[in-house]
Amino acid sequence: MAAKPKEPENEAGKQARQQYLEQARRVIGEANLDYPALYQRFAQNDWAAIKLDDTVALASLKAGYSPKEVVGILHQSPYLQHQVHINKVPLAPMSQYVRSTVMKAVQRLEKAQGTQKTQGRSVQRKPGMELE
Repeated sequence: MAAKPKEPENEAGKQARQQYLEQARRVIGEANLDYPALYQRFAQNDWAAIKLDDTVALASLKAGYSPKEVVGILHQSPYLQHQVHINKVPLAPMSQYVRSTVMKAVQRLEKAQGTQKTQGRSVQRKPGMELE
């Protein structure tokens, strides 16, 4: 029997799940994909699910979401949902995984935009790029 994703308990969770799904549809290129199908495809394939999270995080930042918003969006990833609700991994380390994923995406975006100083003394942070 295939595992089913647990439904979000509040409106913020539902919105974050929808935002994750919208970004995943864009990066995968399947406009009609629904969350249960996305979950079935990625939840139990750790490598692919982590790569999807990396790509969704970067796409979300490029779409104008703040890093803090992207953290909320990634809490609805099939990988995190499967780890927490099926494999019973505590939420704290999974939240750390999400924050780390978002910070890596922020750094990749900054590097791509050339906002890091190449001389190495300091990294310029743009306002609003904090996670918490």
